[in-house]
Amino acid sequence: MPPHITIPGRTLIVGDLHGCLQPLQEALARLAFDPSAGDRLCSVGDLIDRGPDSPGCLALLDRPWFHAVLGNHEAMMLDALAPEGLPYDDRAYQDSPARTRWRRNGGDWFDDLSPAAQAEIRGRLPQLAHLPLALTLTTALGRRIGLVHADPVTQDWAALTPAFLARHRQDLLWDRDRLQGLQQAPAQPAHSIANIDLVVMGHTPLRGSWLRHGNLCWIDTGAVYEGELTLLEPDTLPL
Repeated sequence: MPPHITIPGRTLIVGDLHGCLQPLQEALARLAFDPSAGDRLCSVGDLIDRGPDSPGCLALLDRPWFHAVLGNHEAMMLDALAPEGLPYDDRAYQDSPARTRWRRNGGDWFDDLSPAAQAEIRGRLPQLAHLPLALTLTTALGRRIGLVHADPVTQDWAALTPAFLARHRQDLLWDRDRLQGLQQAPAQPAHSIANIDLVVMGHTPLRGSWLRHGNLCWIDTGAVYEGELTLLEPDTLPL
């Protein structure tokens, strides 16, 4: 099973941030978010790229009240800056295919940083490398909420063993097949993942409001594309 966190106060889950720190701060203020009362903010990944403050969003990882799963944009950053099994050397990797791919998907903000700021971001690579692909939350009402960036690629949350997660890493970070199928045929029977009350995902920008189908929710509402930033409070939803 994925790593597990028990939340004593309110559970808030935020969609893909993509550097949109100020809208998040404004939303938390409106919601009277209070970590001292046990409130926790959880993320479906993609803290970085495309928006105005990727370093500021990465700094949320230092907060004890913030928890996140790995997004495909963090994965691209890791691939670009810390190729597996090799020491970091910017001279060797600045024009690598992984670096080019990351830049093409919004990672060019890193190139605009000062050398000192770049070194600070590189210092976060071990922190990013330890972000889980999936996370289980237990809320104050005892609800079990699963977080994954793109799709759990299974019908049973209990199937997300370490071996399964490693084998399906790419799909967990990138897959859109289930959501696209629902968008094309929204009247189909409700999708349900066993052994979890609710699964919350991001990755695919939605126009307007977030989407729920059975016990699956997609909450990337395109904050970086002039959409609204969604913060979901699962204890307020009917199950």
